[in-house]
Amino acid sequence: MSKSETAHAEIIAIGDELLLGQIVNGNAAALGRALAGVGVPVQWSSMVADDTSEIQAALALAVHRSSIIILTGGLGPTPDDITKAAVAGYFGMELEMRPDILEAVQARFASFGRTMPEASRNQAVFPHGAKIIPNPMGTAPGIHISHDGHEIFVLPGVPHELENMIQDYLLPWLQDNLTLQPVHSKTLQTTGLGESLVLERLQNLKPIASKVQVAFLPSPGSVTLRLTAKSCDAHEAEAQLAEAEGFIREHIGDFIFASGDQSLAEVIANILTNRSKTVAVAESCTGGLVAHTLTNIPGSSNFFERGFVTYSNESKMQLLGVPEKLFIEHGAVSEGVARAMAEGARTKAGTDYGLSTTGIAGPSGGTEEKPVGTLWIAVASAKETQARHLRAGYNREINKKRFAEAALFLFYKHLLQEND
Repeated sequence: MSKSETAHAEIIAIGDELLLGQIVNGNAAALGRALAGVGVPVQWSSMVADDTSEIQAALALAVHRSSIIILTGGLGPTPDDITKAAVAGYFGMELEMRPDILEAVQARFASFGRTMPEASRNQAVFPHGAKIIPNPMGTAPGIHISHDGHEIFVLPGVPHELENMIQDYLLPWLQDNLTLQPVHSKTLQTTGLGESLVLERLQNLKPIASKVQVAFLPSPGSVTLRLTAKSCDAHEAEAQLAEAEGFIREHIGDFIFASGDQSLAEVIANILTNRSKTVAVAESCTGGLVAHTLTNIPGSSNFFERGFVTYSNESKMQLLGVPEKLFIEHGAVSEGVARAMAEGARTKAGTDYGLSTTGIAGPSGGTEEKPVGTLWIAVASAKETQARHLRAGYNREINKKRFAEAALFLFYKHLLQEND
């Protein structure tokens, strides 16, 4: 397609596991975000079975209505990976053995001290005339086909391989070869309020609706706000975004922890690292999720000292020194136990801060006084210990994520208050 044409995209995700619900189609979400960021709107997205006729039928429809077509999945070495052959067959392209690809696949296995399995030879079979999309994260190269004004990109279904190809090949190609409408946007990260409460506090967006579009991207315990200016003029768009952000911060500023793509854990990590402070965590209901989230940050050894997963009352007493009388008088899910856990973690680890969680994740275990979703969290420092009580829903997995996010938010607020 020429630079002057308006580009819009279609995504075709291939795999029986997607249709069976065994895997969530996160690749379509990743592609949608990336393409929207460079001004290529996705107008259609579909999921297709591992079936040659179905893949080719989806391609025929896509070619009829879309200029940019992106397929994901089905490029592996197993018999159900038929995407390459289906796409090549649709466009009348012969498949050929590529010695350069074969050498690269063999070298990748050798780098792990392994010999390439014979089944992986088919990774080097490639449509004649197509361009290779390098895959430094895996063995299956992507495929780029230019056909009759359409650009077709066939990418692996493995998420980290796909995301690497998006950043290293797909987006640069689109930006270099198409005239794209600039997108002026800003992202605000919030936590501590649900989607409906954010909307209510922002007066249903009426004061800023004429200036920006606001997308709500909720996840357990947090809501990401993506602001997109309605003006295409760069200066006017920046003014619109600044005005909208000012309005939003005026109404929910206490719940905004970052702009951009930073996670709450990353923000906390930066604060602790910059202040040369350390933390230890004591977890019951979250089962190590807070520690996992913090140690997912590169360089976490600079601020994270240790984690205690103390699920039983005995472990809370033995490892953290929680007094037995607190369990007798108030129960494990209580303010006193949360405080003692945070203080015990800090004392035992010799850190600047201790962070704790104790609650009822569900779906059973609740009482009338302490129903499922009840949570106590606490953060302890040399100066004080703060605790907070929260209530969530009945889904165990979602509750654990919400509990962990709530604990991190309490810690974040504590760090901000210390710096005031």
